[in-house]
This record gives sequence, C-alpha cells and structure tokens, in this order.
Amino acid sequence: MKNVLAASIIVMCPIAALAETQIEKLERLSVAMNDIMFAAMIDMVEKEGGNPEPLRETIPDSTWDDEYRAAGSCLLDKLAAASSTGAVDQMLAEMDEALPQIASMDIENMDEELDFTPEGISDDYMIEANDECGLVDISLKRMEESGFTAAMMQSMMDN
Repeated sequence: MKNVLAASIIVMCPIAALAETQIEKLERLSVAMNDIMFAAMIDMVEKEGGNPEPLRETIPDSTWDDEYRAAGSCLLDKLAAASSTGAVDQMLAEMDEALPQIASMDIENMDEELDFTPEGISDDYMIEANDECGLVDISLKRMEESGFTAAMMQSMMDN
C-alpha cells in the first residue's frame, strides 16, 4: 500500500507542477495578447499604406518582470475581491480559448467583439483597476522607451 501511495505521489507531482497559477496564466496571456496587438497595429499601418518597418524594429518587449508581476497580481486581487476567484478563473479560461480568434481579428473589431470582464464587474471598474494597478503605465512606458509610440505617431502623420 505504501508503494502504491508513493508511486501515485510521484506520478501526480509533475501534473501538479504543470498547473498554472492565475498570475502565471495572466502573464502568458498578456504576453501573447500584446504580441497580437502589436502585430495588428503594424498590419493596420501597412494596410493604410504606411511603412511598417519602423514599427517592427521598435516592438516593445512584452515579457513580464517583477514590476509587471506585481501589477498583474494587484489586478487579479482587485478582480477577485470585486467578483470571485472563480469568475477570474473563468475570465482567464475565456481569454485563453479566444487567443486564436484574437490573432485573426482586425484591430478595429477587437473592442467590439472581445469582452473578458469577469461577471459582476463593470467595464469602468476594469479600466480603473488596470490603471490603479499600473498595467497601463507599464505598457505605455515600454512603448515609449522602445520607440514604438514615436514610430506609430510618425506613421500616422505620414498617411
């Protein structure tokens, strides 16, 4: 019996190690969605006759660091407090499921077709929580520092 229990623990450990925490899942989804958004912005510029190369050369790094993880944790905490942990899990699952669909969307349709706000949370609260936790500031700072914002502004002026 002890051998069976020991064997089952050994077998289950790798499975448990594979389970993502909410913050790990949010990080993975955020990186993927940022990459999709930057690609969509570049496609939009190209479709409008602009030069996409300066944008491609200045795409900001989407990987998370400690500052980004702290902001992401803050957001998850606020959403869970305003709704529930289950609602946040559902939001993350829906985001994960929608990634392939998002990758094929035009940037103009993204706002209209996507809503991952957890049950019981308003869009205004979601925007406020993102802002209060600093996710918006981190993204804007990275876009500014990489030169992406300036390249985007220039491409819009050139059209």
